[in-house]
Amino acid sequence: MLSTALYHYPIVRHLTNEVELWNPIHKQWFKNRPEERVRLRVIEYFLQECQISPNRISPEFKVDLANQMKGRIDLVCFDTNYQAHCLVECKHVNIPLNEQVAQQIAKYHLSLPSPYLLITNGIVDAWFQRTTKGFKYLESVPNEYRSTREVDRDLQYWIDRGFLYPYIPDSLHELVCNLCSRLYVDLKSPPVYLDFEDIPSEYALKNYFFITSFGDDKTHTQIAFAMNGKGNTQSLDVILSENGISTKLLKIDILALSNQENAHATLHTKMGQHQVNIFSMSPLDNEQWLSKLIEYLVKD
Repeated sequence: MLSTALYHYPIVRHLTNEVELWNPIHKQWFKNRPEERVRLRVIEYFLQECQISPNRISPEFKVDLANQMKGRIDLVCFDTNYQAHCLVECKHVNIPLNEQVAQQIAKYHLSLPSPYLLITNGIVDAWFQRTTKGFKYLESVPNEYRSTREVDRDLQYWIDRGFLYPYIPDSLHELVCNLCSRLYVDLKSPPVYLDFEDIPSEYALKNYFFITSFGDDKTHTQIAFAMNGKGNTQSLDVILSENGISTKLLKIDILALSNQENAHATLHTKMGQHQVNIFSMSPLDNEQWLSKLIEYLVKD
């Protein structure tokens, strides 16, 4: 089943050419690693939607395994009596949830029994429940871990997660929050974290992107959109990829665009970079901005 953590994002802070992730349980900053992102997204779901107390969530829980070996469970949820209730194994987004992953968490269960097991890569979840005959795969989320409230994604929510510039003008608050909701809470196209290793780090593009395809399957053309609050401005980053290779980057300065400045968007291609005018397809006042930007980037 699709992961319950799909539309949750960790709190971040931006340092020089790198990002750190905030762990609300340990109350510490951690390096931006794939498994850490998945673990923190699961924690966000437990805290934000399930309203589980942070005192009942333990990341990297140490256990004693067979043959005097030590192990660490990615995440343990405890019940109100502080007995283990769910063991969670978090994997890289590209790792399939196969039998090998299930055996790993089953090994932990021998040392720390619990009613439920969850394995996840942040895209797909697999839940298991302990029975008298062993573990049973569940077709839906257990009642104890279903959402009990809707997340309030206000301005500060998006700022804390690095999507919005902290000092964005009051006049743009509602608009940029709507843009974030459009890109990051779209039930038809869950956002994906992209590294863009083929693009220099100074562009600060590592982020969660809303991705859509263009044309037929033969062209393998995709366009990725992200709201980016890094640095001293607010940008909307749009990247065109063809056959898995990034060929165009359009960086739109939302603040400059709102001020009607001429230098409000820069197009980067293999031929170099130059200023472009996107007033007619501005996300600030054009309801068709998404489709118009897609058409603009895919044209020769």
